[in-house]
Amino acid sequence: MKSAYGPRTLLLVTAAAAAAALTLVGNWPGEWPHAFWFWLAACVAGEVMWVKLPIGGATLSMASCFNYAALLVLPRGEALVATVLATILGEALALRKPPVRVIFNSSHTALAVAAGSWVFGRLAGGSENLVALLAEMRLLPFLLSGLAYYAINRAAVVLAVATCERMNPLEAWRRNFGTGYEALSAGAIFSLGALLATHYQGIGMVGTLLVALPLMLACDGLRRFNRQSDSRPADAEPRDRDAA
Repeated sequence: MKSAYGPRTLLLVTAAAAAAALTLVGNWPGEWPHAFWFWLAACVAGEVMWVKLPIGGATLSMASCFNYAALLVLPRGEALVATVLATILGEALALRKPPVRVIFNSSHTALAVAAGSWVFGRLAGGSENLVALLAEMRLLPFLLSGLAYYAINRAAVVLAVATCERMNPLEAWRRNFGTGYEALSAGAIFSLGALLATHYQGIGMVGTLLVALPLMLACDGLRRFNRQSDSRPADAEPRDRDAA
């Protein structure tokens, strides 16, 4: 986003913040167990692994992996607070983004986590045993909860970029996310999130280490891909490139 924010941008941020506040109030946790603090730290670690998107000055972090894992293993209220606080800490302190961007990004994180948690809870039928769900090949809760998180996250970024850059949302989507590589990377990140959550349930916090290196590789690969895309001349881009 640019430093000067127009009325439409501020309206978008206000709407997202209001929706996130209502979501947080309606799901506020009553306790703060050790698991909450672990996932807060894990999500902050994910925030510092970030990739700059091609347009709009937007960024994409690997926090989606940890946010998704958190919504699978924590009660909804705890997952919401942990992921929102992690977004605020990571973007304000590590990335030093302006307050408007911090508010917007933490708000759509809350909405994405809440949607993913709700979808998983409904489809899993109340089961919290992730290993059993996978062993029984009940993959739909994982697939659709990840899709819900992804859709809200990407839609929020697209709307913000389109509003700030005064461009068509479809064009903002195409230029930031319209490649097969981005879709493949996103699938890998959410797969690692599901893997992290199941390992956490099975062997505890040490399971985080099993996804650290693959996640760093995914981050580096996406960063290299975006740099190569930025370095290509405009007339070298295919005009009929598919939007994934």
